[in-house]
Amino acid sequence: MQGASPLVRLLEGGLLDFTLEQDNVKPINGWKSYYAMTRAIVNINSEFFDIIRERSISSMSNIWLNSDYVKCFHASGTLYSSYNAVIQSWHQGFNWDQAVNFHVQDVWVRVLPGMAWVTMKAFVHVDMFNITNIFEFHTGRWYLVHHHSSVMDIDGEVELQQNMHG
Repeated sequence: MQGASPLVRLLEGGLLDFTLEQDNVKPINGWKSYYAMTRAIVNINSEFFDIIRERSISSMSNIWLNSDYVKCFHASGTLYSSYNAVIQSWHQGFNWDQAVNFHVQDVWVRVLPGMAWVTMKAFVHVDMFNITNIFEFHTGRWYLVHHHSSVMDIDGEVELQQNMHG
């Protein structure tokens, strides 16, 4: 595993799987530091979903970087750009009548100096989503700078696979 750059996957039970992705990149501050940063990203990503469950606009405001370049793509396909627009979109979303309780799985984390991204699948009731969250490190903590959620078209994927495989 020497010299390998891991793509990290969160396994059932909260264990982290450091899987080989490239063989020529090495964490700048060593594997312990990389693991600590990865754990911090996993935690803040989980916090993001807790905030949605709790519908806390003040917590959502604190997890996002207050910057004009932050972006949020909700599953509706609508793009919100800038801190104020993103927070307003969550404010509107938290006014939904229906509670949202995500079941998140297949979490993959990649950490670089100053930034990290997380990809995952989330299930809400009968809907399935592909989600990507991107974080930046500023003033001693991680902030969300980009959220992208898209609905998974399971029927279309099945139909496509059936057409490809006869």
